Formats: sequence, structure tokens, C-alpha cells
Amino acid sequence: MIEDLRFARADLPRELEIQVLAFMRIVWGDGFPGDERFRTRLWEDERAVHFVRADGDLLVSHAQIVVPEVTHDGRALRIAGVGGVMTYPQFRGEGHGAAVTRRATDHILADPSFDVGMLFCGPEMVAFYRRFGWSVVPAGRVHVGATDEPEDDVVMTVGDTTALPAVIRLDWSW
Repeated sequence: MIEDLRFARADLPRELEIQVLAFMRIVWGDGFPGDERFRTRLWEDERAVHFVRADGDLLVSHAQIVVPEVTHDGRALRIAGVGGVMTYPQFRGEGHGAAVTRRATDHILADPSFDVGMLFCGPEMVAFYRRFGWSVVPAGRVHVGATDEPEDDVVMTVGDTTALPAVIRLDWSW
């Protein structure tokens, strides 16, 4: 029986974490360069929350919220970064990805410690996230890493975007 589960980072069962990492290596392999290929743990953000659909220890679908450290003009921006959104191919088209995305979005909107939710996706996923209230950030507004080049992926937000600066500089994309 497929269940909806939620875990704090420290409580995510190891067998589910391994399955999330396996999927990420296959689908988003460019996110595992060099020594990162040997990474055996998800991000060590103790504030992370994982939304899971699983049948026992079999992972069906997953989404996580990480909390990147972002400041602008000396003020912390309270961003809930949604990442690791995935559903194994054998379970697609059954609403599992929608279920974990809805739960992650609802969590962000209900948690007053977040100013805004943010995620990165390909253009083919924009319509999917719009169903849950996410909006596209204008191209060129988000810069990731040390370069001054804007992010290539589509960046989407949910919640009160008035706290965000005109140009958003992030150390990493999740």
C-alpha cells in the first residue's frame, strides 16, 4: 500500500535516501561531478524536510525542501528550496508527483519562517508546477555560483516574492 510520509532530514530512512540518490545520479548526473559521484548522502541541511510516497521501503515519489543561506543587503532571505522532485517511471501518471509537490507547496505556504519557495526546472515542467500556484521568475533574474551568468534553468517561486531583490544571487541550485 502506497503511503504519504514526511520526514525531517535526520529521520529519512536510509533505504529511501539511497533510492533518491540513485534516481538523481541517473537523471541529473551532471549534478554529481568529480568526487561528488561518490556521495552517499543527500544534502546535510538539518532543516530539510522530505515528502515521500512509498510502499514500505520502496520509494515511489519524493520532493524535498532545503533551506539555503541567502542574504541580500545584510538581510537573510528565507527561501524554501524545493528539489529532488521525482517519481520512478513505473509509477508516473498516477498522481504521485502531484501529491508530493502539493504537500511541499502547502508546507511552504503554511510556514511563516519562509518568505518564498523557489525551485529550478526545465521548461517542460512549468505547466506542472503552475498547477500548484508556482510562477516563473523572469529570465536573467537569478544568478547561481561565482559567475555573473544568469541561471539556465527555469526558476519558479511561490509565496510572497516582494522580499526578493531584483537580482537573486545563490551559491548553488538545488
